Amino acid sequence: MIRVKYFGWAFAFVWMLTGFWACVDLEFDQPPVRELPVVTPNATIAELKLKHTIGNDASRIDEDMVVTGIVVADDRSGNFFKNIVIQDETAGIAVRLEAVGLYNDFPAGSKVAVKCQGLYIGDYNGLYQLNGSPDGTIPEALIPDHVVRIQDDGSYAIQPRIVTIDELSNDVFLDEVLNTLISLEEVQFIAADTLVTYADPVNNFSENRTLEDCDGNSLLLRSSGYADFAAAQTPTGNGTILAIMSVFRDDRQLLIRDLTDVQFAGARCGGGGSTAELTDIKGLRDLFNAGTTAAPANKKIKGVTISDTDNGNTDGRNLYLQDATGGIVVRFSGVHSFSLGDEVEVEVSGAELSEFNGLLQVNVALSNGFKTGTAPQPAPRVATVAEVLANLESWESSLVIIKNATLSGGTNYSGSRTLADGTGSITLFTRTQASFATNALPTGQVDVTAIVSQFNTAQVIIRNTNDVVITGGGGDPELIDLDDLRALYTGATTSAPALKKIKGVVISDRVNNNTTTRNIVVQDATAGIVVRFTADHTYSMGDEIEINVSGQELSEFNGLLQVNNVPNANAAVISSGNNPTPREATIADINANFNTWESTLVKIVNVTFPEGGTYSGSKNITDGTGSMVLFTRSQASFAASNVPTGAVTLTGVVSDFNAAQVFIRTLADINP
Repeated sequence: MIRVKYFGWAFAFVWMLTGFWACVDLEFDQPPVRELPVVTPNATIAELKLKHTIGNDASRIDEDMVVTGIVVADDRSGNFFKNIVIQDETAGIAVRLEAVGLYNDFPAGSKVAVKCQGLYIGDYNGLYQLNGSPDGTIPEALIPDHVVRIQDDGSYAIQPRIVTIDELSNDVFLDEVLNTLISLEEVQFIAADTLVTYADPVNNFSENRTLEDCDGNSLLLRSSGYADFAAAQTPTGNGTILAIMSVFRDDRQLLIRDLTDVQFAGARCGGGGSTAELTDIKGLRDLFNAGTTAAPANKKIKGVTISDTDNGNTDGRNLYLQDATGGIVVRFSGVHSFSLGDEVEVEVSGAELSEFNGLLQVNVALSNGFKTGTAPQPAPRVATVAEVLANLESWESSLVIIKNATLSGGTNYSGSRTLADGTGSITLFTRTQASFATNALPTGQVDVTAIVSQFNTAQVIIRNTNDVVITGGGGDPELIDLDDLRALYTGATTSAPALKKIKGVVISDRVNNNTTTRNIVVQDATAGIVVRFTADHTYSMGDEIEINVSGQELSEFNGLLQVNNVPNANAAVISSGNNPTPREATIADINANFNTWESTLVKIVNVTFPEGGTYSGSKNITDGTGSMVLFTRSQASFAASNVPTGAVTLTGVVSDFNAAQVFIRTLADINP
């Protein structure tokens, strides 16, 4: 956070002498107290916005321009990061600041003045913002020169502007309300986005949820995985939402400050879940086979989602739904957010039944889908390729497992590949957008779990690489050092060579939750790397493990190199209780070598925490040679513990989130 001393009487005095805060009248011979200066702006935020055209490069502001505004969003909940949003009576703008804990100095509702001279006015994918450089935040050391909390003289008050979703489709109107506090009434989350988390708190991924009004207009609500409400479930009711209006390219989106902004206690438009009569999926398919092209009135289906939207191997509008009688593709009118394993109810009354390149689908509005819970995946039908081909129409859109098969026709999954098992062959199709499309195709014998599908001819599709289990053949993988594996990455996503494995010691700690549950950090004698599995793992700190990385994706996540989407079955524990010796280094050493030392253990002596407070979030640490960020997830068991007040020795893992940082595993990593 910004230290209070920045805004005391001494700085007000300096600014007065330099002519900026010339209207401040303070008694400087009195004891220093936090008196807020009075500042009169010489420009409005609307006039400031006129200095930039969306899509152009950011422009430096060279004239003496001072704007004031009410803070309508701060970073208290974590849904806004390193920025505040201010608004005057004419417009609003995001002010990007290289600091955390901004709510301590600029809380929502306070009034601030911004000296714009020397700053840059630009946009990020259509959203106006004030920067310290063409595309960077205002450095922490310069914040006092440009932003100060001031007295609210009552010259204007900010009330949320009541708008409709339909109005926001107008570009001119949208520009007026960007970065301002708005209110939408009689809206609700679409059925598919009720009773789901606002974001992904486990992996700290941001998520979009869709709101709708009673006329069927829709709008996105975007929430950060770092928000303190990320794990909260979205409500099922209808009501009013307060939010900051935002945009990302062509997507209109809302950002709430906290959960009090969402007041959905009323009855839903249409009453929520469908009251139609339940019919089984086979019955719906039989109607089409008999020549019917529309589902009967007052009917709904219910089943388990067997497709995996998260890994991108199905179109975002499609959902494969299976019940005890069969499966079908539900084609929604928009991109849905149902996940693998969601139990979903779909209102199909009068819905179109049609084939797309031979694949039967029921076409419905996005709001017709409603999550009723989660359920285990249906047991896949054990079948040969010949049996799949013989029963294509009746087994379509349901799960099968084909054993003792081989895959051929390319070096990776992308596109059409051949799956054969001795009884016949069938196409295994993978979209280029799938997260595993560039993963190497296994060369040995495999068991494949897949969805039976069609594209003019029979094909099967897998959901993720966990659906392919290597059972034999192809040779034994060769051990590769982590340093050599890291060297294969040259800046663009690539794949590890075939028949390669790594071995190292787990230096991260899943028990105390300071790493996501799908990630481990492993280190050998040469280097370290993050391994991201396709599902939660059970490996403990100190386990020596061996991982088959043949054909696995090498990519960066916010600068952090990782082996991505590794099937959990590819890893095995060799031994436990291993403790690599950390490299003793200064912060200056780490900053100079962090790309090489990334994902390895270091020990830093004489570390202090100048900001104090708890571990949660980004904390600056210093050792006299330099400073860097110590990051702690809000989910960590020790996140709420206070940082030490004196110098300590810190053992941590070197990491990267667009800049060098370290993280500790447990409080045992901090020693006097």
